[in-house]
Amino acid sequence: MIELQVVQPFPWQQLLQYLSFRLVPEFESVENNHYQRVYRDSLVRVSYSEPRGLLQISTDLPDDQLDDAVARVSRIFRPQLCTKAIYQRLLSHLPMLEKTVGFRPLGCWDPFELCLRTIIGQQVTVAAANTIMRRLIERCGQLTPEAVIAADLTDMGMPGARVATLVTLATAIAVGDLDLSMPWPELRDALIKLRGIGPWTCGYLAIRLGMDEDAFPETDVGLIRAAKAESAKTLLASAEQWRPYRAYAAVALWSLE
Repeated sequence: MIELQVVQPFPWQQLLQYLSFRLVPEFESVENNHYQRVYRDSLVRVSYSEPRGLLQISTDLPDDQLDDAVARVSRIFRPQLCTKAIYQRLLSHLPMLEKTVGFRPLGCWDPFELCLRTIIGQQVTVAAANTIMRRLIERCGQLTPEAVIAADLTDMGMPGARVATLVTLATAIAVGDLDLSMPWPELRDALIKLRGIGPWTCGYLAIRLGMDEDAFPETDVGLIRAAKAESAKTLLASAEQWRPYRAYAAVALWSLE
């Protein structure tokens, strides 16, 4: 077992709850107070020992793949992140976040999977996005650019334009025109040029992929509702006082939904 020291506070239950609605079906699951990932025909299981303050990773991966697995787990949960100063600032404006102190923008196991899930999630509920994501996996098998390009994505239950965006993204990566490991400012500029990827998609990816602490997708309906704002415009105005940590405010508010 590999153990990672965690900087407190670390609201494990809330993080798992939030993540449970945004998993990649067939490959990820949350059950019995742990996160589980199928990876390279092996299983990676992540649990948290609250008394010891340790994130615990167990897996049957070979030794030469352990560092990669640990890096991916760390990218999701960010155990070394100190949020104390961030929440001291946010709580003065958003006292309802007292229930979520320590909540942080979660990363992802795989950037391409996250991009697919985010595109699918445009203008639909989280539940609907999960259903369509499952259909995509059924069609593709593995979520690789090549598999997406080769799959029959008709009758997926989403607009044809959105299907075209999935293929456009996959093609750009497959031919080498897009590299998801690029620094976020460069990647954002490249993504926004792809047909079907707009401000909301980039705003959400800025939080979970770009780790931009001040990213803020103010047009998100769930965010508007959670903040009890009248509109995206009024939410954006209110959020000025949350700078430079608007991304933390966004994910914490989402977690209260």
